Amino acid sequence: MFILSTGELPDPITQHLKTFAAQRPDWTQERILNNALALFLLQHGVNDRAVSQIFLQSMFGDVFVPASDEARGGF
Repeated sequence: MFILSTGELPDPITQHLKTFAAQRPDWTQERILNNALALFLLQHGVNDRAVSQIFLQSMFGDVFVPASDEARGGF
């Protein structure tokens, strides 16, 4: 399993994450990490619908409702 603590991050990143989180209380540490990692993977060639949905859910929260396969005519 991949685990990263904020203690392992460079100081500038840690400081900006703290500022970001303080300004946006609805963005938990888990939400920030999910968003950042999903975006990184998508930008580097991962073509997985589940990763895209994780990114969109973390980015937009409850506003994003993933379409079901049935609603799109899938199986």
